[in-house]
Amino acid sequence: MEPWIICIGSTDWQGINHRPHHMLRGLAQLGWNILYVNAPITWLSPLKDKTLLHKWKTQWQSHTVEPHIHVLEPPIIAPFGSMTPLSNIWNQHRIARAINAELLRLHIDTYILYSLLPTATDLLPLLTGKKRVLYDCVDDHASFTGLISKSYVRNMEQRLVQQSDVVFATSHKLAEQLERFGATPILVPNGVHIDHFAKTKDSIEKASKWKQSIGAQVIIGFVGGIADWIDIQLLTELASLRKNYTLVLIGPVLTDISALSRLPNVKVLGPKPYVELPQYVQAFDVGLAPFKLNDLTESVNPVKVYEYLAAGIEVIATPMRELLGMQEAVHIGKNAEEFAQHIDNIVAGSGRIDHTIREKFAKDNAWSHRIAKTNDLLKEITK
Repeated sequence: MEPWIICIGSTDWQGINHRPHHMLRGLAQLGWNILYVNAPITWLSPLKDKTLLHKWKTQWQSHTVEPHIHVLEPPIIAPFGSMTPLSNIWNQHRIARAINAELLRLHIDTYILYSLLPTATDLLPLLTGKKRVLYDCVDDHASFTGLISKSYVRNMEQRLVQQSDVVFATSHKLAEQLERFGATPILVPNGVHIDHFAKTKDSIEKASKWKQSIGAQVIIGFVGGIADWIDIQLLTELASLRKNYTLVLIGPVLTDISALSRLPNVKVLGPKPYVELPQYVQAFDVGLAPFKLNDLTESVNPVKVYEYLAAGIEVIATPMRELLGMQEAVHIGKNAEEFAQHIDNIVAGSGRIDHTIREKFAKDNAWSHRIAKTNDLLKEITK
């Protein structure tokens, strides 16, 4: 019997590569079949983002996107699912109908239910077949802004923890929080595909040509979602302090950066395909992880830091809890002035961290290690 994983995703498979993309692709290569359920949208979502209108046509549909990986577009759901029990229960009944239809179509009767969302607690009793449950906690969900009830999200998460056979946490703070819910979480931080970001003759040439094409002598770069958890004020002050450095931002813009983007030494490139990221990152002189310090980011284990290190560049980050434990490989700065001083020292050659230390740190945190550990645990609970 072929092993299956049904993943309740927090983002769309077709979007930016996040943790589940890396984990699930690796597990697919080890023989697992994957059904990935895209993040549902609500009736109100297209009012905020018109690009989501197409989901009215694609809801309930499924298709194969890669070998052993299938994607299901869930039905449109009601808003306020993270605020009231009635809304979430109604939503999960709709999602369960779509998943159960796929289970029947694909002849799946035994599987791992891999959830990234606390809302799945009300989905589990509705699904057919025999299942084991993995909750992969990657964020402090109750600390997100928007239409949520923090107490209700905590309640859902606690119930999901109690329903799960295995619980992962990506950071120490998340692990501590899950322990308070009665779990014995396994710490599985994020990682990096070493070979993807490692320098090759071709990638070095592409990086050099791109750097020349934008006329930059020194590039300080950021890759990732440019959202309200990123310290835009710090970046604005940094670009103003060092007008001779070019600040490059790669990723979707999800918050107001008008003051930053107006600066002459700032280039906003938007999202780039994952396959092309190395040629940009390798052109950076420094990679930035300028997170705001709050309850949400205290729980974050940022993928971008591992990717910068694997690409062979220096990294400067704000003093997030998870990054304070990485100071042998990462520079820490509290504000724009400290970031600027670190960059000056790196460019001058006097403040660099030994490249062998950075390389070892990246290799020790390869996705291959995380995937192998997950594969072993999933095999254990399905015996």
